[in-house]
Amino acid sequence: MEGSEHPLAGDVNWLLNRAWLGFGQRKMAALEETGVSLKEHFVMVALLDSPMTQLELSTLVKIDKSVISATLDTLEVKGLVVRTPDPRDRRARRPMLTPRGRKICQRATLVTQKAEEELLGLLDPAQRQAFLDVLRYYAFSEFADAPGFTRN
Repeated sequence: MEGSEHPLAGDVNWLLNRAWLGFGQRKMAALEETGVSLKEHFVMVALLDSPMTQLELSTLVKIDKSVISATLDTLEVKGLVVRTPDPRDRRARRPMLTPRGRKICQRATLVTQKAEEELLGLLDPAQRQAFLDVLRYYAFSEFADAPGFTRN
């Protein structure tokens, strides 16, 4: 069945879901060699340049604070992140990438960028730019305050 004939071809949510799942599968497959998940990679990228508390990290990457905690636990077990007390509030923790975590994050970023390039390369440059502009508009404007990831 051709795309335009599919009964859900006009349903934006269904189309976005299919694209989200497809991009996610490609990126997860690319990440297998690095030993980190897609969510772990999001967290590691956020930690590359900005020291922040665990709660600030949760807010930045839009991952529920209970899930961010579990994600950081896994990264800590893998030796990619350490958590230290926040000097301003000893109850708060500041996750930081270890030197090994930085290397893995950089490698993971390269393989996910390659996967994205392959998928976005299917579009002509104008389509690609329009697609990214629309996604950024919704992510950072219209839905900037949408709930975060709540599952592990």
